[in-house]
Amino acid sequence: MRYRIELPEDSGASTVRQFIERWVEHPALRRLVELEGGEWPQGSLSERVAALHEFSARWDFRRGAERLDLKGGATTSSDGEIMAAAEELGMTRADLPLDDAYDHAVVLGGTALASIYRIQRLFELRGASIGVASAAVLTALRKIDEPELELVTARGDIAAIAHGAATEFDVMTRAVAHFGGGEPRVTRTPNPNPNLSGARADVGETLVLAAPSADPGRRPNTRDNYDVYAERIERSDSVLVVTSSIYLPYQFFIALQALGWNEPRTIEAVGFPPEWMRGVLTGASNVLQETRSALYGAMNTLKLVDGLSP
Repeated sequence: MRYRIELPEDSGASTVRQFIERWVEHPALRRLVELEGGEWPQGSLSERVAALHEFSARWDFRRGAERLDLKGGATTSSDGEIMAAAEELGMTRADLPLDDAYDHAVVLGGTALASIYRIQRLFELRGASIGVASAAVLTALRKIDEPELELVTARGDIAAIAHGAATEFDVMTRAVAHFGGGEPRVTRTPNPNPNLSGARADVGETLVLAAPSADPGRRPNTRDNYDVYAERIERSDSVLVVTSSIYLPYQFFIALQALGWNEPRTIEAVGFPPEWMRGVLTGASNVLQETRSALYGAMNTLKLVDGLSP
């Protein structure tokens, strides 16, 4: 499964529905549901996606906790069966982009270790002659705790990136400097409400943005990060999203929501090799958790396409 869509001039909503239909009806997703004791739902596309999301509540192993605190949960299928399905869904692969050049490349923030590897992948792709006119790293001023930083400092080749870092923004700014070169020029916009604070770093030709939240009552999320950058994207631009493979479906659906579907535009998402994580956040329970997130993203994308509130 590849996460790429070429939006036409006048039928973007239909194109988005067709993509979601292909994803939902992928044999690997159906196999996962049936292996876990579910019955394949009937009805319209929106009804099927909503039913699948409801079923996937059994895969919510986080229960509001951070991803690194996920302890796994009960499943009826083997890890091998789950991982085989994940590979077919593109969640354990690092495919190369299909085009030779893109107007924009966007790297999304996450845990410190994954954030660093996403940036490494961006510069690796650019070094392999994938052209990028504008590169941006979309992150937040989320505080990083010691267990998260320890995952980075335990790896000698990237350990220095985490030294003294307090936030996700700090880590990603340093990672851009580490892999791409350049001295960061940082501008911060503090706010008494930390959810509304922001920051920007210009590092060489790469822009690092920490988005404020659209809701003062919560910390910034993936959609907030996209919204900060979306105004820079022109009508017919191509956008390459670089993230972790396991999050490709969810973050691709969020990209469709944020970047729109009513203009001719190519949106593609790729991941870095999962083996770089050495087993961190890449196991069978993580796959099921992120499949649930993807179903949530697909459900809300359909609602927006149909003119409904997610």
